[in-house]
Amino acid sequence: MRLILSVAIAATLALSSCNQAAETPVTPSKLSQNFPIALQKIADGVWVHTSNYTVPGRKPIPSNGLIVQDGDELIMVDTAWGEMATKSLLEKVKEDIGKPVTKLIITHHHLDKLAGVDVMEFEGAKVFTHPLTPIKAVNSGYPVPNTSVAALKEPKSRTKVGSVEIAYPGAAHAEENLVVYIPSQKILYGGCAIKGAESKSMGNLSDADIKAWPTSLNWVKATYPDTKTVVPGHGKGADLSLIDKTLSMIAAKVNADAKAAEAKEPEEPSKP
Repeated sequence: MRLILSVAIAATLALSSCNQAAETPVTPSKLSQNFPIALQKIADGVWVHTSNYTVPGRKPIPSNGLIVQDGDELIMVDTAWGEMATKSLLEKVKEDIGKPVTKLIITHHHLDKLAGVDVMEFEGAKVFTHPLTPIKAVNSGYPVPNTSVAALKEPKSRTKVGSVEIAYPGAAHAEENLVVYIPSQKILYGGCAIKGAESKSMGNLSDADIKAWPTSLNWVKATYPDTKTVVPGHGKGADLSLIDKTLSMIAAKVNADAKAAEAKEPEEPSKP
């Protein structure tokens, strides 16, 4: 009788323990609390990752990238904005997806896209980017990708990396900005070459080529006409209408600059 009672008590305690463990919420890590990452699934095997960078005195600036399933592995398109934020992203990917990130595509040399490249290389990811990106990163004092893709050197060039296609349309937001296309889901990641649905300004134009930008975007639109979803480097996604929106914003910027330049021209002195 004592043996039966002991077994029953032990079973009850074990069951209580299991129930208690199941009901206990998972405590977020200190990393995820300090560097929160949003990971949104937008199609089978495709997620948008969004990190936020805070400039003192300003609202946090969100920055997008992609996670794409490639068999039993994952491809990351652009890192989170910061090394610690990229570590937080890897933690989030491990928890939510559970597959290793083995490839990293960097779309251009600005910090919002490559700040975590050293973290990813340390983790063993192979990096793919335009040949100019490492050079520009060095000149800017930013983290430097160890590798690049020679096949992407010339405008209108394309190459395959696993389940995605990388294209170099030509200069736009940056001289060497790339776009990434996922054929299986008809998803285009335009990076900072394409403005978000709610964008009202052109943002950082320090390395932009305003004259070449429209030509590059029109090539992208013609090359990927079946695109259903466009993911910008910042802000909300939509469809190919985002390219038209960006083209309109570029035209407005060019016209505004022309008017400003015209207003600054000195008047011709009146003849006696």
